[in-house]
Amino acid sequence: MIPGKPDAQPNPPPQRDNASQVRHSRGFPVTERYLFAAILVGLCFLLISSGWMQRLDYLFYDFCLKVRPVSTSTTSVIVAIDEKSLLEYGRWPWSRDRHAALIKRLRNSGARAVAFDLLLSERSSPEADKDFAQAMAESGKVFLPLHIDHVGNTGHLTEILPIAQFIDTAEGLGHAQMELDADGIARGLYLYQGLGDSHWPSLALSVYQNLYPDEHQKKEELDNGGAFNVREQYRLIPFIGPPGSFPTLSYSEVMHGELPPDYFQNRVVFVGATAAGLGDFLPTPVSGASTSMAGVEVHANVFEGLVRKNMHRLISPTWQYLLSLSLVLIAALVYPRVSPEKNLPLTLALALSVLVFSYLLLRVDHQWYPPAAVVLSLIFAYPFWSWRRLSRLNQFLNQELKRLEEEPRLQQGGIYDSPQQWAQQVTRLLKPALWEFREIAPGGQKRIDLNADAGMMEILLPVSDAVGKMALYMRFEDHPDQLQQTADYLQRLYPRLMQKTTLRQPSSELIDRRISQVRFAIAAIRDMRKFVSETIANMPDGVLVGDEVGRILYLNEHASRWLSANATANAYIAECMPIANKFTPALWDSVVRKVLVAGEAQSMELHTRNTAVLISLAPMRFTHLNANGIIVNFSDITPIHEAQQKRLETIHFISHDLRAPLASQLALLDTLSAALPDAKLASKIDAARELTQKSLGMAEAFLQLARVEAADHIHFYDCELLDIVDNAVDSISPSALTRGIAVQVYCEEDSLPIKANADLLERALVNLLHNAVKFTPQNHSIELKLEKADAGTLIHLRDQGPGIAASEIPYLFERFRRTHASEQQGVQGSGLGLRFVKLVIDRHGGAIQVNSALGEGTEFVIELPDAE
Repeated sequence: MIPGKPDAQPNPPPQRDNASQVRHSRGFPVTERYLFAAILVGLCFLLISSGWMQRLDYLFYDFCLKVRPVSTSTTSVIVAIDEKSLLEYGRWPWSRDRHAALIKRLRNSGARAVAFDLLLSERSSPEADKDFAQAMAESGKVFLPLHIDHVGNTGHLTEILPIAQFIDTAEGLGHAQMELDADGIARGLYLYQGLGDSHWPSLALSVYQNLYPDEHQKKEELDNGGAFNVREQYRLIPFIGPPGSFPTLSYSEVMHGELPPDYFQNRVVFVGATAAGLGDFLPTPVSGASTSMAGVEVHANVFEGLVRKNMHRLISPTWQYLLSLSLVLIAALVYPRVSPEKNLPLTLALALSVLVFSYLLLRVDHQWYPPAAVVLSLIFAYPFWSWRRLSRLNQFLNQELKRLEEEPRLQQGGIYDSPQQWAQQVTRLLKPALWEFREIAPGGQKRIDLNADAGMMEILLPVSDAVGKMALYMRFEDHPDQLQQTADYLQRLYPRLMQKTTLRQPSSELIDRRISQVRFAIAAIRDMRKFVSETIANMPDGVLVGDEVGRILYLNEHASRWLSANATANAYIAECMPIANKFTPALWDSVVRKVLVAGEAQSMELHTRNTAVLISLAPMRFTHLNANGIIVNFSDITPIHEAQQKRLETIHFISHDLRAPLASQLALLDTLSAALPDAKLASKIDAARELTQKSLGMAEAFLQLARVEAADHIHFYDCELLDIVDNAVDSISPSALTRGIAVQVYCEEDSLPIKANADLLERALVNLLHNAVKFTPQNHSIELKLEKADAGTLIHLRDQGPGIAASEIPYLFERFRRTHASEQQGVQGSGLGLRFVKLVIDRHGGAIQVNSALGEGTEFVIELPDAE
């Protein structure tokens, strides 16, 4: 709140029109951006929940495994039942006492544990089974597999276990189930699987839990009563490399002792079949469908992953949804804020970032995040958003082109519908004696034949080779000095006309046609801008345009003539305006404020550098910016002032030359009246004296008005209004007393100081009082009342005359204007007195008002400003 001022009420925001809202709208509507984000998020959710992207996720996971460096195992080794062993020991199955011998040899070689990938669910010879069970018991670290499968045609699942004798002596059991994905590739397994309450660890996990008891979960109790397949803790296998990455020894080589004695020291030995057609072979990410990996090597990879603690876990579904939907949502919110040319790089960068994030998460934290749903959603977002952008762009272009077609365009010279129209326009301007179209030979050139001596010129101008091989023939018969100007004009005009008649064939491609339309529209706008700019720049008047706070936005070269040297863009207008006489920076600041804040147009004359300039300031409206501004026009009126000065000098001369002989004529008439007492001559002499006094009064009125109009500057000084009024009343008292009219002056103030020119103001009051005396009936009164007002002093002058018709009041202060009543009553006057009054009051910065009606008298109200 400003001290001393009431609380300012906030102005309501300006109402924008619909066109302005369309022009200033930015970007896509908020609802459309949210809809776009919702579509992408919904698409990503659908792809994740439906599992349609699993095959793509499998491909990327396989790629991540293949680009990882291949490593070798130092903790595991494979004893393979291969073709070499089968050739030596015969066909499968072998006697179990041979496996017992293998266990003893491995134990003696320092093997840490032995895991058989052989399903021993059927009995063989009792001696062999006994030897095998005894060997397992003596070794203490032998692990056997079990299998869960459908039995018979019932479709029921059952657990296929080793025989009870082996179960009792084996260190542990583990399921050998491998999971095949939808594409038939084995990438992982469930660490725990069983029927009902029996949760069997996998074979590799069973070995790991036994060897590292402090780092595994509690071993599940054996329970065969389950009927439901329970699978828990699915893990992806971190294969260390393609098939053959593990040290693999032939069964027969181990049995023959062909290896160093400590080869198996502290190693876990996996025994299984690798011979074709004997064991299970699985396609893996590192082998593919064409080259499978033996099941025993898959178990070795699982054990290696457990030892290295890098078994790959699937990211939880909750986190998968949160991460995927968040990434897609971020992309959907970023797309509308990126320029179109950056959309494709942005899409590729986001997709690559998701893939890199998935790869790093797998390598660092051993969690698998499926990225395909997010990548596909991002890839879908690019064409979808581009389509929406193109659609909106096309809609915008259609609207703008339609709007531009409705707007007025600059009529450019040189564009004509036909050669006939061109000829009509040219001949209407030049008015040749003869013009017509003539055929010319192909490729004919323009020809201008000038014969100045004969006062004749012939012109042959080819219109266009594409228009019937026609040319315009013109013959001029004019003054020799004008023929050359016409020829020079046509020399300049012809090339431009021919250039404008060249038309381009429209393209059949829609986008090309639209681009051409936009190009033409932009060219039209550019031409209009150049036209307006060049027009303003070449105006004889100076033009300055300012914004809503008074800063300069534009000024032409002619405006710089009147402004100070610091008049540049963004400079404050009031500080750049010319300073002369009373035109100070404070005055200009007040004037600019009135124009911008109050919306009042201002106009004033300034005399500087021996020139006179009319400065007009007016408010303006920038509709395209929905803002206000100011326009200042500088007009050099020096020629007008010079002409006015000459006119005033003439008036002065006439007035002065009239006054001297008229005054002499009055003196002569007085002498004749005294010398010739004849009554008949006296009446004629009086008539002549009256006419002479009338002429002298008119000359005096002319002179007074001319002096005020011609004065460039009137000197104002402190004076007393009561004294001015008393002097004016004294001046007209003789004529008032002659008619018995009393002038009554009313004033409640003891003093009314003003700043004025007392002589001019007194003469103005004398003119008003003189009119009041002339129109007031005899033996009546005239009231003159003075009072103090808020902003100055009021003078009320009221007579009891016939009054003035309302239709005559607007023209009362014009030159030589007399009222109808004065003409009817025969009241003499020149019609210049009130014009003089109005001019004097205006020069004092005051105002005069007339209140009158027929039959009710007339009141003049003069308002004079305070002394300050």
